Amino acid sequence: MTRTLVLSVLSLAMIYFIARSCGLTPGQLEERALLAELNAAEGAAFRQENGTRPGVVTLPDGLQVEVLREGDGEVPEASDWVTVHYRGWRLDGREFDNSYRRGEPATLPIERAIPAWRAALLAAPVGSRLRLVAPPELAYGRSGAGIIGPEETLLFEIELLDIVVPDEPESPAEWEKPVPNLR
Repeated sequence: MTRTLVLSVLSLAMIYFIARSCGLTPGQLEERALLAELNAAEGAAFRQENGTRPGVVTLPDGLQVEVLREGDGEVPEASDWVTVHYRGWRLDGREFDNSYRRGEPATLPIERAIPAWRAALLAAPVGSRLRLVAPPELAYGRSGAGIIGPEETLLFEIELLDIVVPDEPESPAEWEKPVPNLR
């Protein structure tokens, strides 16, 4: 009995210190797990209802796509860089990012975009405007990201403006180059 009690206390202490080293207390971890459950349930209900709207196509991976404007340009490939205008918001309508508001579109490699964006951009011709409902597993998942909570379903409006060739990276200055034969 004493041995079990000591092992339990040591296990709890170890969990506490591991959680503290990650920057979260056990209470915060519990709150985050509860928030993830609530977000997942709210997102599933929203996606189920949204999937019945006319014009919304639900793909096998759960991504919901609504074509707001069909483009007539070239369709990008996975290795391409694209220029897009976009807006991202939560289910409650709170916007978390907006390139229109910044007044400048974003240029990014498709392969580094979240999975929901990759799937949509690889099927959209230049000039298309899409509305996406991204389930958490195709967005930021269980961990979330910055102001995006765990297991959040996200909404995006993306306008594919162009396929671009990225700028060549500047060659490093002589003092920045690696020393030969030095590991």
